[in-house]
Amino acid sequence: MKIIDQTDIEILNILGQNSRIQWKELGQRIHMTGQAVGNRIRRLEDLGIIEQYTIAINRIKLGKTVTAFITLFVQTANHLEFQSLFQEEAISEVHRISGDGCYLLKTHFASNEDLDNFLGRLLKYGNYRVNLSIGKLK
Repeated sequence: MKIIDQTDIEILNILGQNSRIQWKELGQRIHMTGQAVGNRIRRLEDLGIIEQYTIAINRIKLGKTVTAFITLFVQTANHLEFQSLFQEEAISEVHRISGDGCYLLKTHFASNEDLDNFLGRLLKYGNYRVNLSIGKLK
């Protein structure tokens, strides 16, 4: 039994571009009524396929010009203590990873000095490797 069809995929793609689009406008783009689109969106939410609606923040315009991807090699046995760090404003994403490292953090800072201060605090939990973003392509 198929959970979603091509129309659902089209709806997801359009919502991925603009989650604030009106159901009526979305329906016009895929040749459905707004009510039918709304029913499909609610079903996708109920199935857990749509988990949340969010916004994309341009951190550069907020003065956060340094984007760093930090691979952390946690050496403490208490990963829960480290996870309290996830609430920091500078961290936008945290991934538990396989392979080289334990966690991958996507971070944003106003300066290299702010990044350096953050890295100093990370040493409490283990070693790290930093890759700086040169520019976002997608």
